[in-house]
Amino acid sequence: MSDKPAKDAMKIACALLVLAAASLPPRAQESDPLKSPACGAALARLQAARAADNTSAEAVEAVRSAAATACLGSGSPPARPGRVLQAPVAIPPTQIELPQHVAPFPAPTALPPPVAIDRPAAPALCDAAGCWADDGTHLRQVPPTSLVGPRGLCTQRAGQLFCP
Repeated sequence: MSDKPAKDAMKIACALLVLAAASLPPRAQESDPLKSPACGAALARLQAARAADNTSAEAVEAVRSAAATACLGSGSPPARPGRVLQAPVAIPPTQIELPQHVAPFPAPTALPPPVAIDRPAAPALCDAAGCWADDGTHLRQVPPTSLVGPRGLCTQRAGQLFCP
């Protein structure tokens, strides 16, 4: 694969760009107002007004404003917008209207008594004679691996100990 078509297109684009730039009319560069003779004369008048002892502050300000106009090119100083007094915004407090007829709350009902759940005895501490369950009862060890509680033989199912 060759890149000659891309190079040819680039050469054509560059040639057209040069021709378009050459066909535009030449623009005269605007002179810098700071380097104009009028600016130099205005600055000289400002320095002379500042150096004079008998010149008032208003006269120096007028000469300075004229020098700024000549050197910076502004026709007139921008006018400041006047301050407009605005009344503070008052927001009335929120009013919450209560309904006229409020339904009374229903009388509280007594809760049912809690349901007693018989939990299986879990051995907490074992020794050679048996185990002590977490409810304080002693389960005797009966060979080979059974435990007997105060109401009979305990059985073990799914990792839990059940005693009658």
